[in-house]
This record gives sequence, C-alpha cells and structure tokens, in this order.
Amino acid sequence: MKKIFMYIYSLHTGGGAENVLYKLALFLHKKGWQVYVCGMLDEEPSFEKSLTARGLKVIRLQSDHNPLRTIPRLVKVLKKVKPDILLNWLYPCIITGGIAGRIASVPCLISNLRGPDLKKKKLKVLLDGIVARCCYDGHIAVSQNVKDVFVRREKYPADKVAVINNGLDLAAEKRIHKTSRSASRRALRLSSKNIVIGTLGRLYPEKNQQLLIKAFALLASRLPEARLLLVGDGPSRQELEHLSAELNISDKIIFTGWQSDPYPYLQAMDIYVLPSLYEGHSSSILQAWACRLPVIGANTTGIRDLIVDGQNGLLFSLKNPQELANIILNLPAYPKFTKKLAAAGYQTVSENYTEQKMYAEYLNYLENSPAQNLRLRR
Repeated sequence: MKKIFMYIYSLHTGGGAENVLYKLALFLHKKGWQVYVCGMLDEEPSFEKSLTARGLKVIRLQSDHNPLRTIPRLVKVLKKVKPDILLNWLYPCIITGGIAGRIASVPCLISNLRGPDLKKKKLKVLLDGIVARCCYDGHIAVSQNVKDVFVRREKYPADKVAVINNGLDLAAEKRIHKTSRSASRRALRLSSKNIVIGTLGRLYPEKNQQLLIKAFALLASRLPEARLLLVGDGPSRQELEHLSAELNISDKIIFTGWQSDPYPYLQAMDIYVLPSLYEGHSSSILQAWACRLPVIGANTTGIRDLIVDGQNGLLFSLKNPQELANIILNLPAYPKFTKKLAAAGYQTVSENYTEQKMYAEYLNYLENSPAQNLRLRR
C-alpha cells in the first residue's frame, strides 16, 4: 500500500484549495492508498473531523509560523510516517515541506501550485525558486496560467510542471435543484424584482471584493432594485462593511458570512462576478456555471484560463470599476446574449472540468510520473 503525505497550511473548509485537497485525499483513500493529511489547522471550521471519521490520518503540526522551528517538527513527523510521496500545497508549505522532505529522505516530493500570489516579495520568489529546483521531483499547476507564472517568475523547470485543472462534481446539481430559486430568494428577503449580483469567496484582500462594491455603487442609482450578495467570511469583512457604509449602499448589500453549501445562494443570483486579483483555477466559477449563471471575471491569472471573453463569460480590467459597472448594467438589456453566455458556461464545465477527470489525472500522475518512478526505484 502506497503512503502519501499531503501537507497544507490550513484545512479550513472555506478555501478552494483546501476543498480540492480534501476531496482528493478521500478519493485516494478509496483507491487503497494510505493517506496522511498534515495541516497547521489554525482556522476553524476545518476538515479534521470529517477526514478522521472516514479513516484518514490527520496530523496537527504545531507551528508558531517560524520555519526554523516548523521544519524540524515536520522532519520528525515524516521520519516516523515514512511516506512514499510528499505532496505539498501552497506557499509556505512548498518551502517548509520541500526542505523537510529532503532532510527526511522522502523518496518523491511534489508541489501543488495554485494561487500564484502576484504581489509576492522578491525574497520569497527567490527562495521559492531555489527550493523548487533543488528539492522537488515534480510540480502540479492547477492551470496553464499558473504554470506560466511559476516558470517565468520563480524559474520552475517547465518540463517538471504538469497541469491538472480543478473539477466539479456535477452530481452536485441534485443539490442545486433541491432549493428553488424563489425559496432561495425568500430566505434572503429578496423579491423577483431584485437583480442580484453575487460572488463567493473568503473575504481576503486578494479576493478584491472592494472593487465589486465600488462598481456596484456606480450602478446602484441606475438599477434601484439591484442587490449585491457577498457569500463568505474573513478578515476583510469589517473593512468591506465600512466601505459599503461610506458609499451609502449598506442597505443594498447582503453579507451572508461563511456557508457550507453555496448552491442556495448561487440559486438566488442573476449574475456572478469574480473580481479576484489572481486565482489558481476558480472552483466558484465552475459552481456558477453549473447553476447556469452568466459569469463576469477579472482579466487576470487563473480566471482567463476559464473564461473566453464574449463566449462563455465576460472579462473586465482590474483597474476600472466603471468598466465592471457598465458590463453589469448592460447584461439585463440583452437577455438572449446573457442566456447564451450561461449556456456556454454550463457546457464548458460539463465537458472539460469534472471531478472524475481531475481524479483520473491526479491518479495517473501519482502512479506514473517519471520523476516519482525514478526516485522510488532508488
């Protein structure tokens, strides 16, 4: 039985990367792998209870966020577990996990590259690149845009970076239709007259919800029945609420907080917007497409991998809230075009981004990667 050790900073249930790790861990467990999931688990709610209830091993790595102390603790754990593969997710785990994995002589080290922080400081970029080239046997980027960034900026070897996109479980549609659109709106005290613009995501600076709020303020007077639905929670919430009050639109914005099931909220929306500064490969866009919503996204890394402008969605410039406001204002005036965008989005996710495809590609990579086979034969 092969052992895989999956190391991530946090197992918070509200993160896209964390959700993919959780689902992949369960899939590999069902396939007969012995799966260990290690996280610093500094945020709640986490996947810890759910994973352990299903028979997976979850390890809490006590950390004070000092890599000089974190690395020796991780080395000790790895020497005890003796995994065949160490799969590290996200910075800084790629750094600490790469160094610890080499010290512990783990046969195969792989990193999982997701959101490529476009504001990463030069020292971190340099360190990331050095560790990638010196410690790792292979890397999995969640999109081609993400691969391009890490190859260009951190100097990852292009021939060692595979691309495996996120996938959506389309059986989730059964959940989508359990709650009707009208029931979803009633629960939020919205009427059929309201035009609901919404977004999903943790309230963090990189998710850039402030730009969406500014754009909404520009269109609110022209669409008095419009409402903005922000689904998620995080450290930026107070700042976003303050901005809404400054712009005199607090009464038109609904902050739902963190939600375990996004589909009732997507059901209530008319238009989905993702204003992030960068993404890996947005699961929320896939979810919006599954609900047959027209999608508007920022023209940036990870989003333009998914959206073909004017075909399955619309792109806007991050520098211009007015451009986003204009796009939102125009969509209700063109219902046929809007419906066409939504249909094309649904077709995109159903044909290209299913969980079954994602699982098959991960399994094939983990079982057949030349880099892995080379090290496991040593």
